[in-house]
Amino acid sequence: MPLPSVPSCRIADLAAASALFASLRDATVETVAVAYLDPDRRLLGMRHVVGGRDQVTISIRTVAVDALAFGAHGVIIAHNHPSGDATPSERDVAFTRALAAGLRTLEVVLLDHLVIAGNEVTSLRAMGIV
Repeated sequence: MPLPSVPSCRIADLAAASALFASLRDATVETVAVAYLDPDRRLLGMRHVVGGRDQVTISIRTVAVDALAFGAHGVIIAHNHPSGDATPSERDVAFTRALAAGLRTLEVVLLDHLVIAGNEVTSLRAMGIV
């Protein structure tokens, strides 16, 4: 069964991506959200996964299957740090690199991975990791 789609909007820059994931700012447990985008960066659909107090897990396989189901050309992933520190962990960096490589084999681009803590947003693309 196909995943539900969401109203179309264009995610052209970091500000638009931050606004898309704004609901993660105040979450009290780690939550990951994945946005699936068409070639013009219009939103095709999203997935949210709720984790625990200081960890959330989503598999590369889940992201890849969703990307294929949506016919996505690009993916932006974001998760929050309820601790208030938007610094990516070593685990965040390792997952980002592995996800980018896995998606690349499917001709899907990982456009960014954002870490959100309150009003602070860290872009792993801006850090040169993606």
